[in-house]
Amino acid sequence: MPRRSTARVTIGDVAQTAGVSVSTVSRVLRDHTDVGEETRARVRAAIRALDYRPSPIARALVSGQSRLLALLVSDLTNPFYPQLAATIEREAEKSGYTIVICSTGDRPADTRRRLARLLDQGIDGVVHAAVGLDEKAVLTALSDLRRLVFVNRAPSHPEASAVVSDNAAGAAELTRHLLSGGHRRIGFIGGPDYARNARDRLAGFRSAMQDVPGATSLVHAGPFARETGEAAVRVWMGQDDKPTAVIGINDSVAFGAMDELMRLGFRVPDDVALAGFDGTELAASRVVGLTSVDQHIEEMGRLAVQTLLRQLASSTFVTTRHVLQTSLLVRSSTLATPRPAATGRRLVAEAVPAVAVLASADGDGLPAGIGPVSPQDG
Repeated sequence: MPRRSTARVTIGDVAQTAGVSVSTVSRVLRDHTDVGEETRARVRAAIRALDYRPSPIARALVSGQSRLLALLVSDLTNPFYPQLAATIEREAEKSGYTIVICSTGDRPADTRRRLARLLDQGIDGVVHAAVGLDEKAVLTALSDLRRLVFVNRAPSHPEASAVVSDNAAGAAELTRHLLSGGHRRIGFIGGPDYARNARDRLAGFRSAMQDVPGATSLVHAGPFARETGEAAVRVWMGQDDKPTAVIGINDSVAFGAMDELMRLGFRVPDDVALAGFDGTELAASRVVGLTSVDQHIEEMGRLAVQTLLRQLASSTFVTTRHVLQTSLLVRSSTLATPRPAATGRRLVAEAVPAVAVLASADGDGLPAGIGPVSPQDG
């Protein structure tokens, strides 16, 4: 029995087998009505016999669209990104698009190389969700802003479209929640200064802290990674005057802080209250019970895809900026009354349902809007 060739079957092979021209095969593939039924049947029979699969590049050249979108992320080990990617994939699939996910580590050279390869494959557009160190590389590769949407972080380019949350307001609300619980020495584990969302969250934290006399801020900055949370806790909890509450710039950093607190023998929330930012599904786990600022990741992903597809379908570009209001989800990690810092004991986590916090009462010595918070069933 002759062995089947391993060479890729081309549209020319289909045309030769069916006894028609290449242009006729192309019209059949595009479902044009100007091909007779008998000829159409012959072409389809040849396609089945040869197991022909049209090249994505060739298909893109014919149609002008590849139906491929790229999603650029910083670090897939951060639980924010898989959750965002899943939403973006679902939304893109509704319109017949496939998502190609690239984790660039915020390295501009990697971004340039990956984008060059993707553009050679004919991708239609890009959702940029990385931290932003590679923004210039992305804008250089995609000079047509219709093909680009930033998500999770506002770009420095004033005309580029973006879907972001109100980072400053979210961080301020979280800080007021901790202040309303009596915390006056609060540590903020920040992100890299080049990241706009990191700067905005730090600004929100500082603004809320400045409103309360006697409140002391501790700030430790580093990459958006668990290791940053671990490093901050090692420094702060080794001091005589320890923080009674800690905020992570995102949930991943807060998880790192939680691990290190456990290793050192501190209990959350009895010894140290702990909170994050993102609203990831992992933070909602009853095992973790992490208070977090909800960015509404699903809505963020849907809007990013919808905005990009609308831009791709238009002959003119109009900048779109969506700013999503955040929600504070209070869980067990911040529901304890602060007391003098412990020397370190076994961590005990008590999970409770998340609740949205609306603090409106005037607390003792606190500005309006910062009052005692009572958990309710959410």
